[in-house]
Amino acid sequence: MAKAELSVLLQGLSGKAGNVVFSKGKDGTHVRPHVVGANPNTPAQQFIRENFTTASGVYRTFDSTQLQAWKNYALNQTNSDPLDGSKYKPTAFNAFMKLACKFLQVTPGGTIPTTPPATGFNGDNVDLTVTGGTGDLTFTASAANAAGVTTEILLQPLANANRKAQPKAYRHKLFHVFTVGNLTLDVTVPVGYYAAGYRFVKTATGQASTLQTLAVQGVTLALEQGSASSKTSKKAA
Repeated sequence: MAKAELSVLLQGLSGKAGNVVFSKGKDGTHVRPHVVGANPNTPAQQFIRENFTTASGVYRTFDSTQLQAWKNYALNQTNSDPLDGSKYKPTAFNAFMKLACKFLQVTPGGTIPTTPPATGFNGDNVDLTVTGGTGDLTFTASAANAAGVTTEILLQPLANANRKAQPKAYRHKLFHVFTVGNLTLDVTVPVGYYAAGYRFVKTATGQASTLQTLAVQGVTLALEQGSASSKTSKKAA
């Protein structure tokens, strides 16, 4: 990004002009190329967009009574900004869409609930730990999930072990229900470092608990049985 020395008439210039963008900073007016962000149409993004379209279509069918019910529900909700922790009240539309899209994510093709949840949802009485290994991350739950609750696993790849995880950069990996006798889950991932997180989702309503973050873990290369390295080790033994 370059800094431009402009005439008095142009010192307040800002916005886009052709292939460049002007912005005013403390030390003058800055000029940078106008870059159009990438918009890859991956299957995951298609799924999210389809869910949003489906949910917003349902919202548009609501009558005045249903709309008022969601307005009342929204007034009793408080959201937190993941970056600065500030609190704010969602709109009726946003409150509905948040639940509807999460519901469709958990139950693809399901019928979206059109009435607000009657009770709150604080999560599940389960704690998770994670350890890095060869080719995967192993999650261990302290107990089984309650009936009607699933665990959402989220991951954030990091450049190295010392890189700080960003609050908004955790991405959905999968849903999993921990049961009695099956309290571990192996998640296969490429070699690297990962910040992992989890939250609980009530499958009937789409209500989700606050994201819980875990320590950064490293994943190393997994050697397949019978590979050249394995054979060499066996001969040496």
